[in-house]
Amino acid sequence: MNVLIFSIFLISIILLVIYFLNANKRKELKILMLFGLFIGIVSVFSCKVKNQCFGASTPIDIKTQNLTKQNLKIYTITFWEVYGNGSGNYVNYNTELMPNETSEFCIDSDGGKFWLVAKNQQNKIVYLEESNNEKTEFNISEIQTEETEKAKLAKFLTFRTDKSESLEKNLLWVNLVLIGILLLNLIGIKKYGS
Repeated sequence: MNVLIFSIFLISIILLVIYFLNANKRKELKILMLFGLFIGIVSVFSCKVKNQCFGASTPIDIKTQNLTKQNLKIYTITFWEVYGNGSGNYVNYNTELMPNETSEFCIDSDGGKFWLVAKNQQNKIVYLEESNNEKTEFNISEIQTEETEKAKLAKFLTFRTDKSESLEKNLLWVNLVLIGILLLNLIGIKKYGS
């Protein structure tokens, strides 16, 4: 997310410089515009690659299948400190699974235990299963209705991740729009400048 903020800041400054310069000096900024495009594109790709298990010390490949009749958001919560109290954890949002859909993803679980969590469209925890890094295939078929302490903790931790994912998605869109504006300016310079 920090890379996206930096990219938005940099491209915005480049666009402001381009806007305030007259048409004769814009041709000289072609290298600066290409640099802005490069930074923008690299930041978008780095945002999409960050959830991979490249360099993970304890990678675990997880497969989930949604056997319910509702759309579910899938998360994993890994713990590495005091297990189960919410400190020393990492929440990984995987995807939204439609009914009868399967997803495969990778997590890094150094602590030896993780939770697989599924939330419905109303943000209720409908599935929570603890694993000791041994079980890696989960068929989500039954819906939990009782709210346990683990479910309350999982709801709190996934809520923070939902907010972060939403902000990152908005930053990604802003970055893409700014890259498009910068690209249009570059095309305009090439078309009318030469």
